[in-house]
Amino acid sequence: MWSLQAHNKLLYWSLLPALVFLVIAALGPGLFSSSPTAINSWQFAIFDVLCHQDPARSYTLSGVQMAVCARCFGIYGALFAGWILLPVYALLKKRGQNIEKGWLIAAILLNLVDVSGNYFGLWTNTLTSRFIMGALFGLPLAFILVHEFFTINNSE
Repeated sequence: MWSLQAHNKLLYWSLLPALVFLVIAALGPGLFSSSPTAINSWQFAIFDVLCHQDPARSYTLSGVQMAVCARCFGIYGALFAGWILLPVYALLKKRGQNIEKGWLIAAILLNLVDVSGNYFGLWTNTLTSRFIMGALFGLPLAFILVHEFFTINNSE
């Protein structure tokens, strides 16, 4: 029912180790050390421009703050999971449907509502809710690339 397009096969498999590196780096220095001085590690430098790295909004690993906040970790983790699931998604996807962009727009709007609600004091986000909101953004971000790497045959 599906097959990798030959011209993008190398890119598809090349991005996998890059995404593994992204998730490992996002886990932060707690993956390698339980030292509280590890906060000055290379992982924090990588994500410094992309994430606010607020300790109150970040998970800890081995007692050390992760290199990204919970929302960013949800994005990166779901992007990686989506990349792994991309062949399965291509197999299950109905031919001709392009709903991934709609999912991505919905995830962006949902995140804006979540951030706004927290900002205006309507509710308080938790690490888990931030992670889920990030994951809801990261997964369609991966799935939107399904047409770049997979073709779906007419046989159903």
